Order: sequence, then C-alpha cells, then structure tokens
Amino acid sequence: MLIPHVETQRTTLAIADVSDGVALYELLLGLGLHSMPPLKVFVEQMKKQDISALFAIKLRHTGETVGFGTLHEMDPAGHIQVGIFTDTDKARYGLGGEAMMLLVNYAFATWENVRKVYFVTTDASIDRLGWVGDLIPKEATLPEHMFFRGCLWDVHFYAIYRRMWEKQGADVLTRLVEGPDARPKGLRALVRHLRKLVTRPKEYAR
Repeated sequence: MLIPHVETQRTTLAIADVSDGVALYELLLGLGLHSMPPLKVFVEQMKKQDISALFAIKLRHTGETVGFGTLHEMDPAGHIQVGIFTDTDKARYGLGGEAMMLLVNYAFATWENVRKVYFVTTDASIDRLGWVGDLIPKEATLPEHMFFRGCLWDVHFYAIYRRMWEKQGADVLTRLVEGPDARPKGLRALVRHLRKLVTRPKEYAR
C-alpha cells in the first residue's frame, strides 16, 4: 500500500487553494515560462480548471514557500498531469525533484484509478528538477511546439506508470522521507536504483 507522503527531510507540500492564486501568478510571471493573462483572468481560470490537487511547495525547516505543484487533467484512461513551478532563487538544487516525487506518489496513493502520471516541460525548465529530472522516462517530444522568450521550444512529455512506481519509485521516495539512516549505501546506491526507472520503462507501461 502506498502512503501519500507530503514531506521529505527538506521539502513539504502544503494544501493550497484559489486564495494562493496571486502568489502563483507572480511566480509564473517571474519565471517567464508562460504567456500570462491579466491577474483577474488568471484567478478566474484557476477556478474553472480541472485541478485535483494544488499544493504550495515549502522548505520544511523554515516554512518558506518556494513554489507550487498541481495534479490536474485527470482523464478516464487513468492519466493525470503534474505541474510544478519553483523559484530557483529560493529552492535549492534538487528540491523540485523531491517535490515532483511527492506529487507522483500522492497521485498513485490517493486515486486507485490513476495508472500513469506525466508532466510536460521544455529545455528551459527541465533543469529545475535537478538529478531526478534526468532519470524520469521520456515518452515523446513535440518539436518547436511552444513559443515564448522570443523563440520556439521543443515540448517534452515524461511519464511514470503505477507498476513502475510501486515496484521501484515508492522505495526511493521512502528513503528521501526517512533520511540518511534509511540510505546506508549512500547517494550513489540511490541514483543506481533510480536509473532502473529509465532503463526498463516499457516493462511497466500497461
């Protein structure tokens, strides 16, 4: 049984709602990753969007908000999308990756019908996930599909399947939740374990 963890040793997911729309808007505006409508329109759009869960991403030891994460657009096929946005001036390297793993696990642990969790990104933002971003299987790329910052960007789709997560990913997250004492073999062993998610993704794509 999966446990819907919302905290690692340094990262916390805190329930957020539409009242946090201004903070989210300002973060997205600062990141420059999207063409933003006026604030009032953005908040109204938030109310209408199919968002299953919205979290503020916080530093565990200070409580400072460094980003936001969503689980949205759940479809009848059991697919749900992750959205994650962090302030790189406040979030340390790899914190976005930890938040991503918490969100993925939360989706599988909360909704039994979810069989695939995916996210969409460009080369402009994939590095925000740190080393975790390099280890999540890529499913597809749409060349020059999104325009911002004055140019066209390739859009990449990454996905993790429930069977993959239950067999390997959940254990990796548990090590991050429980801390160094749960990782007697050190970070290298953890990274080797994570790489299995990439080298054998088709085994779980059902």
